[in-house]
Amino acid sequence: MALVQADPSLVLESDRLSRLPVELLLRITHYLTTPELCAVRSCSRTLECALRHFFLLEFFRRKQFMFTEFSLQALLAIARHPLLSQSLRHVSFGVEDYSLANLSSPVTEEQAVNLMMATAQQKTLLANGRALRLLAEAFSLLPNLETVQLRDFPSRTRFRDGPFEAWRSYGLCTARAQLGVESRMLLGKTDDPDFSSRAFVLLMAALAQSNARPANIEVLMHAKVTGLKNFAFDLAPVPRPGLLGVSPENGADVDILPILAGLRRLHLKLQFIFHPHGRGPLATDDPPLTARSQQAAVECLPLHAWLAHCPNIRWLRLNLHKEVRHYNNVFLKRLGSPLPAFYPLPEKSRASRNITMPFATHLRRLDLGHACCRRDVLLDLLSRFPALEQLSLFRFSLMYDNSTAETAQDVWHNFLNALAKGPLGTQLTHLNLNRLGTLKQLNNTYRHTQKTHTVMFEDEESASYSAVFDKSLVSWLKTLPLEVERENSSDVEEEVESDYDTYSDYMSDDLDESESDDDP
Repeated sequence: MALVQADPSLVLESDRLSRLPVELLLRITHYLTTPELCAVRSCSRTLECALRHFFLLEFFRRKQFMFTEFSLQALLAIARHPLLSQSLRHVSFGVEDYSLANLSSPVTEEQAVNLMMATAQQKTLLANGRALRLLAEAFSLLPNLETVQLRDFPSRTRFRDGPFEAWRSYGLCTARAQLGVESRMLLGKTDDPDFSSRAFVLLMAALAQSNARPANIEVLMHAKVTGLKNFAFDLAPVPRPGLLGVSPENGADVDILPILAGLRRLHLKLQFIFHPHGRGPLATDDPPLTARSQQAAVECLPLHAWLAHCPNIRWLRLNLHKEVRHYNNVFLKRLGSPLPAFYPLPEKSRASRNITMPFATHLRRLDLGHACCRRDVLLDLLSRFPALEQLSLFRFSLMYDNSTAETAQDVWHNFLNALAKGPLGTQLTHLNLNRLGTLKQLNNTYRHTQKTHTVMFEDEESASYSAVFDKSLVSWLKTLPLEVERENSSDVEEEVESDYDTYSDYMSDDLDESESDDDP
């Protein structure tokens, strides 16, 4: 008996959607929600093949996870997949913390028990080394990993599922459904001020053990209690995975130095805590400092040593601790200063103690946020980057005191005039000034006795310059309408979370890529 086969022309006729050009398919599916898009891809193998590249680009080029067993297992499953692992280039991690302190509304006894168990499981996962093993294996299976990111807020760049949807960490929707609690209880509202720093250390150790070499490391935070403390920048070698005291290759540990050597983009949110009575040794050529300023200089040393091992950075962003930003003057002044001879460096370190910013000669972009310093300190810092092309100052204030005749109106005018007259006046191609301010020193202190003014550009709080043929930066600065007009009663202006979300997303060069939530 002869086999009866279907006419190929009839099969194609019954699946007219598959016969459309890819360009039309993309226009049609652009307006579909995520579940609808998945349903279309399931219609036929032809449609799935036609949309595969763009589906992977949108949903699997960039993914965000959280530090839970469920979420990290999903990351490992993607890394083990022969196709998805090739697509994943940008891996983000949220710092969602299961914390009983986050309970803000009445819950049932069952919900309270589930949350308590989830809290214990997360702490155990991070403490017993399992999270490190899962991350190290996953990173080792991602051949095209370019960016590792740590963040404490969702991205508002999602478009498929409505204007009010956001990309969140994979597993968050599942956790919310299982626990029956509000998602905001698990989003960056941790009562553990060290969670972000410990997560950063965990990621660096996993990268070292997996021999992964991402070119970009980003830490984007805006909550008050989040940010990296100085212990996050420890340079000590990482033990290889295995039993305690037993490791292959004659017990050799793994260094994070090769990771630092390959970095080209580094974004950091810092939260150094400057103790009021802290003491510490300083170089003899430093001027006398108060006890707090001295402590600030000492606590910055681990980061300065960390940066000394990053020779290839092209884009550096530093968001400092806004609550003590008047001590950022010490940090920015000592940034790049030689390390003390007694400061310990790893055995395999080849960094120079005298050159703690080896990337300075070829840095192309610098972003500084939530900081405050004197004009001469900022100008001196900028002068160290001869190849700088882009500069962004966000919620940045300049300090001045009553020992000079300079007024709040003159502070930023004089800075911009000095910038225009220097090499950067003709070299910068982009300049972004966003929510600037001035702080006046009174009675030789910055605490509770400072007057704060806000810089306005006509009626706007921001101004930006992009190089064009007929307009140089110098001419733009000369015509820039700048007014210092508003005085605030508080010493530090409160930030609005939506402003920071907008800034962090706007300053990213990957806005067209999606992060991702739980797949439907």
